[in-house]
Amino acid sequence: MDDNVMTVPEVARYLKLSKSKVYCLVQQRQIPHIKIGRNVRVREKDVQAWLAANSVNVSKQ
Repeated sequence: MDDNVMTVPEVARYLKLSKSKVYCLVQQRQIPHIKIGRNVRVREKDVQAWLAANSVNVSKQ
């Protein structure tokens, strides 16, 4: 099972956000994450699912 687990700086680069914004999303429980002691980790597949669930599709009329 190859499940890529990322740190906050890796997630920030992946999403093109600042580290502080990622920590804010974690604190507000808006992005799925795992806490190991004081360390925050995020599974890549969880980030992809979160992005898909929070995507806005604008259809042309």
